[in-house]
Amino acid sequence: MQTNQESQKIIFTNKAKCRDCNRCVRYCPVKAIKIKNGQAQVSPELCITCGTCVLECPQKAKAYRNDVEKVRLIMSNGKPNAISIAPSFSSIYDEWERKRLPSALRMLGFNYIAETAVGAYYTAIESKKYIEKNPDRTHILTSCPVLVNYIEKYHIELIDILVPVVSPMIAHAKIIKKKFDDNVNVIFVGPCIAKKYESERPEYEGLIDAVITFEELEEMFAINKVSILNCEESIYDDLPYGKSQIFPLVGGILQTAEMGTDMLNLSTISINGIDEISNVVEHLNENQGNYIIEPLFCRNGCINGPAILNKSNYIEKRKQIIEYVNRNSTGKNIENISDIFLKTKFSKKNPETVKTFSEEEIKEVLKRTGKNTVENELNCGACGYNSCREKAIAVLNGIAEPEVCLPYMKRIAEAKSDMLIESSPNGVVVLDDKLHIMNMNPAFKKMFMCSDAVLNKNISYIIDSDPFEKIASGVEKEISKLVRYPSYNLICNQICYTLVQKNQYIGIFVDVTDIYQSKEELNNIKKKTIIQAQDLMEHQVKMAQELVQFLGENTAKGEILLKNLIDAIKK
Repeated sequence: MQTNQESQKIIFTNKAKCRDCNRCVRYCPVKAIKIKNGQAQVSPELCITCGTCVLECPQKAKAYRNDVEKVRLIMSNGKPNAISIAPSFSSIYDEWERKRLPSALRMLGFNYIAETAVGAYYTAIESKKYIEKNPDRTHILTSCPVLVNYIEKYHIELIDILVPVVSPMIAHAKIIKKKFDDNVNVIFVGPCIAKKYESERPEYEGLIDAVITFEELEEMFAINKVSILNCEESIYDDLPYGKSQIFPLVGGILQTAEMGTDMLNLSTISINGIDEISNVVEHLNENQGNYIIEPLFCRNGCINGPAILNKSNYIEKRKQIIEYVNRNSTGKNIENISDIFLKTKFSKKNPETVKTFSEEEIKEVLKRTGKNTVENELNCGACGYNSCREKAIAVLNGIAEPEVCLPYMKRIAEAKSDMLIESSPNGVVVLDDKLHIMNMNPAFKKMFMCSDAVLNKNISYIIDSDPFEKIASGVEKEISKLVRYPSYNLICNQICYTLVQKNQYIGIFVDVTDIYQSKEELNNIKKKTIIQAQDLMEHQVKMAQELVQFLGENTAKGEILLKNLIDAIKK
C-alpha cells in the first residue's frame, strides 16, 4: 500500500518487493534512482517519468500511481464525463473490440467519447505553422511529455528550440472544454505514465481532471463488470481528421503535418528511444543546420509505452495502427478552433540536487572502493552506472552508496573469507580437478605435518584420497565421516564436497582427537573401576562365607562343651 508521501509521486517503490538488484539504476536513462540502505527509491526531482524502471523491475517493486479511485470520485460530481483515448489504442484492441469500445466506455459512465487524435491534428498543424514562421533554426517537436521533461531537466541549453505547442492530449482537452463550456470532466487514457505528470503542470491547470493508463482502464472494466464482448457496436462522438491517428508511430507527427517523411530529406529527423535521442541532442550544437526533429522517447514510439497493456510484437502493433488509419481517416476538418490557444511555454528545471564536483572529490570517492588508479576503474556497470566516475559523482550527489560496487564487495568478501580460512582452527585443503593440492591453511599443515612443498601434489601424498575420488567421480555429492589417522595421531570429523563454480574440491578437517582420547581414557577408567568393584565384591562374599562357616563350626563346638558341663554338674 502507498504511504501518504509516496502517493504524491507518479512513480514509487514498493519497499517490501525491492531486492537490491540495481536493475532500475542500470536502465534509468537519467539515473533518477536513489539508493538508501539498500533500497532503490525514485527521486521525483530527477525523474522524467518515462516508466522504464516500472518495465524493467523484475520484482515489480516499481509502480506508478493508480488513479482509478480518483476517476470514480470525479465522475460522481454531477458534471458530464468526457474521455480522450490516445491513438495507440488501435494497437491494443482488435477491430471488433474497437467498434464496441465506445459502448463499453458509455457503460462506465462516460457521456462523450473521442480519440485524442482529434487534438493531434491541430497540434501537428500548429507546430508546422510555428516552424514555417521560424525557418532559420532547428526545431524539436514536443508532443512527447517525457522528451519535454528530459530537455527541461537535463538539456536546458535546448529549451529555446522546443516547439512551444501543446501536446495532442492538451489540445483535445481544450477542444472538449470548449464544447461543454468548461462544464465537463475530462479524463485521458493512454499508454504513457508521463501524461499524469504533464496534466498536473501549472500551465495546464483545469484542463485534464485525471489521467489513467490502458492498464487502469482495464481495471475499471473489471471493477464495473463491463465486458467489451457483450457490448454492441457504436461510434465515437467525434472523429479525427486525416491521418492523425498515426501519431503513435515514429514519424507520425511529420506525416500528419505533411512536413516531409522522405528519408532523403536531410532536414527532417525522426528519432526514438533514449539512445538515439541522447545522441542527437548532445551533438546538436556541433552540427550546423536547420533540422526538424521529431522525438518519441519510447523505443518504436507510443505503441511501446510503459502501460500499453498489449505485449504483442512491434510488427503486429504497427500493422494494426496502419490498417486502422487507412480504414478510418475522415479526410475532412470538422472543428473550428481558431479561438483556442494552442501555444505553451517550457522552463528550465535543472535538478538542484545535481552538482559539479572537483577532480579531487571524485578521486577520494573512487579510493574508498579501492580504485586508486585508472586501471582499477573497471567500468563494469554492475552498480547500474555506466562508469566508476559516474557512480562516484552519484555518491557525491547523495543518490548512491559507495559500497554498491560488485568488484569491491567481492574483494572484501574474498578477503574476509581468506582471513576466516587462514585463522580457522579447522584444517582446510583445496584441490583442483585432478585432486592436486592448490591451497591449504595453517591448521591443515599442522595437523598433517606438511608445508607448501606439497602444493601441486596429489592429496594421496598426504592422506587417503578415496573420499575425494568418490566425489570427483560423482558417486557421492558430499562425504562427512569420522576418520582416524594413526600415523598423524589424529582423529578427525572429515567433510569433503565440490565447489561446483570453480570445479574444485574442498576438504575440511575438524580435530576431535582430544575429545575421543578423553572418552577412551574415561571408558578405560570405568572398565577398571567395574573390574575392581567386581573383585572387591567377590572377595567380600568369600570372606562372609568363610566367616559364617567359621562361626558355625565354633558355635557347634560351644554347644557340645556347654552340654557336657551341664551334665557334669547334674552328676
